Amino acid sequence: MVNFGNVENQDRKKDLIIDAALKRFAHFGLSKTTMTEIANDLSLSKALLYYYFPDKISLYSAVLKNIIETMDAEMRKDVGSATNSHEALKKCLDKRQAFITKYYNLLDFTKITGTELPGNLMCMFVKAKDSELTVLKKVLEIGISAGEFEVEDLDETAALLKDALSGIYFTVLKRHTKGFLPEKEQFDSILSRQKKLGEIFLKGLEATTVSEIS
Repeated sequence: MVNFGNVENQDRKKDLIIDAALKRFAHFGLSKTTMTEIANDLSLSKALLYYYFPDKISLYSAVLKNIIETMDAEMRKDVGSATNSHEALKKCLDKRQAFITKYYNLLDFTKITGTELPGNLMCMFVKAKDSELTVLKKVLEIGISAGEFEVEDLDETAALLKDALSGIYFTVLKRHTKGFLPEKEQFDSILSRQKKLGEIFLKGLEATTVSEIS
């Protein structure tokens, strides 16, 4: 319970609302959480809650933005501690899997939004994809610095790696699930296959570099 009368900074108030909503969404999911429940958790009037977030989707979008930024920071930190590209990619995929598992209920937004994403949610998913691409570029940069391989076009190679990894995800999604999210029990299989494909991709870069040098 938070006494908003003692919280003067508007940004701080928004952060407290986002934190309370995150806990609700993560535990119960988007469709089973109401704005009234979030307001009650904070001893906050619904009018003040709607002042900061005019509807549940706008609040959900803010929560999603918070998660993406946190995941991005942690992935960068983990990947940055790796000594080679193989270790870096493993850390990247493991961290992403950990966040999906932790916030699975929160990500199940299709029950309320349907198959068409609202514009503010689409922006968040574009942001997540851009973040993932940046981290994969870092994975390749680590491999280059370690002398494992050379890459002529870093942006294009990172994009190819991202598309390859996403292909496994969307193949499972298309075969077994309706919506945007595979079943929770399918993620271990997805992670295992992505790691295998990642190893093949990185070893292919190494083999190509050796061939070019020879």
